Amino acid sequence: MMNKTTCMDPLQHVSSFLKPIFILEFILGLPGNVFALWVFFFKSPWKAGNVYLFCLVTADFLLLIGLPFRIDYLFRGEDWIFGEHFCRFVLYIISVNYSASMAFMTILAVDRFFRILRPHHPICRLSVRQGIMMVSAVWVGILLIRLPPALTLDLQYHTNTSKLTCEASLSWTSPSLGLRIYNSIHMTEVLIAFILVLFCFVRVFSYARERQLKAHRRVNRAVRLLLFIVIMFVFCFLPTGISGILLQGFPCSEYLQLSLHISLAITYMNSALDQVIYCHSNAWFRDTLKAKSNSVVQTQFKMSFKTNKKPKP
Repeated sequence: MMNKTTCMDPLQHVSSFLKPIFILEFILGLPGNVFALWVFFFKSPWKAGNVYLFCLVTADFLLLIGLPFRIDYLFRGEDWIFGEHFCRFVLYIISVNYSASMAFMTILAVDRFFRILRPHHPICRLSVRQGIMMVSAVWVGILLIRLPPALTLDLQYHTNTSKLTCEASLSWTSPSLGLRIYNSIHMTEVLIAFILVLFCFVRVFSYARERQLKAHRRVNRAVRLLLFIVIMFVFCFLPTGISGILLQGFPCSEYLQLSLHISLAITYMNSALDQVIYCHSNAWFRDTLKAKSNSVVQTQFKMSFKTNKKPKP
């Protein structure tokens, strides 16, 4: 490992802000995703749409595995004590969460698009086996695509100290030529996914307005789901990629480095916010949550007629 002179990293200026944010994300994300995993695995009948949701939960767990170590890193004054290999592993699984969350949100958006506008399309009739085969290919692609930065990232030690810097921002502020090409390709993928999600939302929203289907519960829920996914892209995914690309041109910009650290913290919030997607996508999750609320805090939520039927064995 070589020490080399780099630009000043302003992480220390936002460290006090990031600590409670990371802790809050972990506290909100863990119980919600454990609950979602229990519902999808034991309560909800298996079908292609639920396979996509299960993969989104799995992606969130990757982030929740790495987040406690990031919190420890901040509390130690940006001193990584778990070794270089484990640092690469943590940064790798967090980056996999980033790509997998976007990928499966995009798949959910496309799935809703076809179910509302093209209900007889073969995509709407995918079997569980076909759904598993598709998501397996997506997982393999993501795991392979996210591997090069983790392996080639030049980890650094603080000047005149033995403190190891374990930062994903290094792939943007001190990138090799290979990482520059990779980052550009990655940003292109983010933009393509966002455009696809936005297109699905606009088409479904226009379809609902043209046919005056706003009062239709299924269509209305699909519109809200797609709108929420668009918002997730705008606030959780796009800022990180844009800040990173700009940093490649201005690696010593303290403002851009601060923006990247803050946008990464917001990106991690996706694991806590995905429960909104589960509520709009799965009646079993929605009704199980309502039932728990009705029994614990005596609310009066109505159950969906779908979950009154017993799941098929």
